[in-house]
Amino acid sequence: MEYFFYKFYRVFQHTLQDLYPEPKELESIFFLLTTHILKCDKTTILLRLNRKEKINFFTYDKLIKKLWELKKNRPIQYVIGKAYFFGMKFIVNENVFIPRPETEELVYWIIQNHGYNSNHNNPIRVFDIGTGSGCIGITLKKKKPEITHVHAFDYNQKTLDIASENAKLHNVKITFKNVDLLTEDIFIPTNKKNYINIIVSNPPYIKLSEKKLLHPNIVQYEPYQALFVPDEDPLIFYKKISFWIKRKLTGVVYVYFEINQFLYLDILDFLKKIGFLNIEIKKDFQGFFRMIRAVYYGKK
Repeated sequence: MEYFFYKFYRVFQHTLQDLYPEPKELESIFFLLTTHILKCDKTTILLRLNRKEKINFFTYDKLIKKLWELKKNRPIQYVIGKAYFFGMKFIVNENVFIPRPETEELVYWIIQNHGYNSNHNNPIRVFDIGTGSGCIGITLKKKKPEITHVHAFDYNQKTLDIASENAKLHNVKITFKNVDLLTEDIFIPTNKKNYINIIVSNPPYIKLSEKKLLHPNIVQYEPYQALFVPDEDPLIFYKKISFWIKRKLTGVVYVYFEINQFLYLDILDFLKKIGFLNIEIKKDFQGFFRMIRAVYYGKK
């Protein structure tokens, strides 16, 4: 039996068109899958389709098996075991939340706001709270080598194992620590240097009542603890992090949060009430308020 690449393309479209009704999204998934399996670029895939090339049985069989995983709502990033963030490849599986474009915007905002710090008496350190795949801390360290230290925290050791693999993949030194933010305090390394501290977090912020608004592949496969917060206290993580900052950090502290678009006024009010200043809120590429920045001046 002969196997043609363009025929697989038709099967792919037919199988997933109901799950992914947006044509651009479906095309994107197709290219992520095929470039991964065939180990080539998008242009080569297009050429193979146009030329109606044959593919061998083993390749066809691999593609079909991955297609059935996609049919079961498994996200493409978990199917191929990787995701892209800031143009960089990150290893992912069901233990980590899949990096999103909105988070790229948050990281870009930090990079824009913090140019090279020429005052060597004030080195920069970053606390990446709820690091997941490590994409935030790793990207900041990679793009801003003048950052002296990146400390990354997560509640799950399996999650930290993936983040650690990603740090090795990108050849950056990050300090990872297993901390359950809701029950434990984050340890601050003792150092006499006057650090400029950057706190960044994309914590769980989706209310359980909003679960029905999500695509089934998010609910079925992505780690529950990385997504949801109780309806009665949706700001629980922002509160924990903010009060920790007030208790533990001195000097200038820049705080960057990714936020729930429906709760941006609540977060704004909370940060104002507890004494954070220079608060700025920012829309993402879709026009939703999804990022907030604030400054806290801790007493020395």
